[in-house]
Amino acid sequence: MSDTISEPTVSVCIPVFNGAEYIAQAIDSVLQQSFKDFELLICDDASSDGTPGICKSYGDPRIRYIRYNENAGQAGNFNRCSTEARGKLLTLLSADDYFLPGLLEDRVRRLNEHPEVGFVVGSMRIVDARGIETSTSCAWTEERFFEPGEFLNSLLFGAVVNTLSLVFRKNCLDRIGLFRTDLTWGHDWEWIMRLAEHFGSIYAIEPLVAYREHEASGTAEQLNAARNGPQERRILNDTLTRLSVDKRFQNMRRPVFQALSRRHMYFAEQALIGGRRAVARNNLYYAAMSDSGMLVRPTFWALVLGSIGSQKLYSRYRGLRNDLVG
Repeated sequence: MSDTISEPTVSVCIPVFNGAEYIAQAIDSVLQQSFKDFELLICDDASSDGTPGICKSYGDPRIRYIRYNENAGQAGNFNRCSTEARGKLLTLLSADDYFLPGLLEDRVRRLNEHPEVGFVVGSMRIVDARGIETSTSCAWTEERFFEPGEFLNSLLFGAVVNTLSLVFRKNCLDRIGLFRTDLTWGHDWEWIMRLAEHFGSIYAIEPLVAYREHEASGTAEQLNAARNGPQERRILNDTLTRLSVDKRFQNMRRPVFQALSRRHMYFAEQALIGGRRAVARNNLYYAAMSDSGMLVRPTFWALVLGSIGSQKLYSRYRGLRNDLVG
């Protein structure tokens, strides 16, 4: 461990809490990058497992490991990373995810070639708990350039973008600030929307990161508890209220909440299929809250019946619906 690096090009920040199962792979994926001018900043949010020992076992001088005795929560620890980072560019890597070869080289090159943009984000490989690829998350099929505010339109409608694939200029924080710590869900989404509101960006289509989906992740925990509903409504309300002075966004409230309602319907169906009826009911409630027009749709009531005990009836309805679509 070293404290001698003054200003590397990139700060790779790993905020971690009890990440012993996966953090070694995350660290190794950074150290193996072809671009070498980086610091790896690990902010340990009072872990009680083997995380400290794993982090301290590395002798690479580019690693800075900081352990905190008080748990600040996910957003709070992300903010610690952003504050402690010394690089001109910054990226956040969750301890259960990892970089693929060439990520840092690609992002640094793009930001050097396009000084007018504030950040680069891109598609992701989705892997399971064992690291086996299951799919690719790609919002677009070709590279895109966005002026300030343009990318925000897609984010409001739920475009899947993650801080994992995002590298940004640290001085952007002077304009938009840090993550909101009053949110337990979607604080990264809300922060990226602020970033996209004020800065131009590039969307790169080659997946150079691996996002791990597993039941122990913070995202899965929030979805399984159906805590996402009120947080998403709050984020969209706050964002659209702030944007109400911009003519580009003045008529977007209804379609944005209709899109949110459809996402809740999707979450409800996935929860029901997985046998989590209470989670399905909660998502159906927020689907109706977001768009009352959902109440006239047969799928909504089929899901309601399934969530209160008639799962076989919903399965029959789903089969019939699929036959009609096919």
